Amino acid sequence: MKSLHYFSLALVGALCLAIGYYVGTQDGSLTDMNSVVSEDVVKETGESTAVVEGEVLATVNGKEITDSDIQTLYASLPPQYRQAPFEFIKDQLLQQLISMEVISQAAQTENMADRKEFQDRLNTVRTQLMQEFYIKTKMDELVTEELLKEEYEKSVADFKPEEELHARHILLKTEQEANDVIKLLDDGGDFEELAKEYSTGPSGPNGGDLGYFTKGSMVPEFSTAAFDMNVGDYSKTPVKTQFGYHVIKAEDKRNTEAPSFEEKEAELRAQVSSSVIDTLLEELKADASIVLMTPAEDEKAEDANKENADDEKAKTE
Repeated sequence: MKSLHYFSLALVGALCLAIGYYVGTQDGSLTDMNSVVSEDVVKETGESTAVVEGEVLATVNGKEITDSDIQTLYASLPPQYRQAPFEFIKDQLLQQLISMEVISQAAQTENMADRKEFQDRLNTVRTQLMQEFYIKTKMDELVTEELLKEEYEKSVADFKPEEELHARHILLKTEQEANDVIKLLDDGGDFEELAKEYSTGPSGPNGGDLGYFTKGSMVPEFSTAAFDMNVGDYSKTPVKTQFGYHVIKAEDKRNTEAPSFEEKEAELRAQVSSSVIDTLLEELKADASIVLMTPAEDEKAEDANKENADDEKAKTE
């Protein structure tokens, strides 16, 4: 039961985070939220909530709270809280909605919406939402699949394949230790097992596996020795670097390939979106009348006003 108590406390915090989204879908009543939910809850959880659409579960001073309201709040929770089955937290969600409605009604009774602080905050939020909606709308219009694919073709046009090597190594502290390991390999020892037993490098537990790498990604002494080897060979003499003495085995060689469109899509979308926004802002600014009122401009404006006032005074005299 203690774990359930801790879950309940965590859920309260999550529900508080959800209030912003929840309130953002309102236009004054809880029952206006009935349009978004059953399908989303099933989609997110993979299970049916088995509820009656619009079923009234509670009233607060006559205001109805329905099952659809609960589903909407549930769908707006962070993913980690939606892992809990809907029916498991349904009662807690209902209590949270009751609390929210009580607070909402109290705020309305005290005319909180008429206060200047509230109106200022509301105007700020409205402006921010309008800006975000405008940008999103423009991104949907301008950042098309066709444009992304054009940018992809440009990005891979100059791609040059580069040889990369899949290798393993055994790192030892002294040359003698490295020679001893080479002797064990000469006697038929298994490279991976010897790496696990003797290597002092972080790849030791993985059999010395370094994965694929290009020549420039390793220190020169190591890369030169490794790339000069044939696949399947291991070094017959220790390779000294700043890290110690290496015994290297070449596992495979291949040429790098250009990343696929799917692999690059997210990166390209971010780059193209940023460029589109910059261009859009430049166009909007070019069409706008923008005056920067720097101190120097303020002084010029003040001097001009003073001169105009003096001229008018002279005319009247």
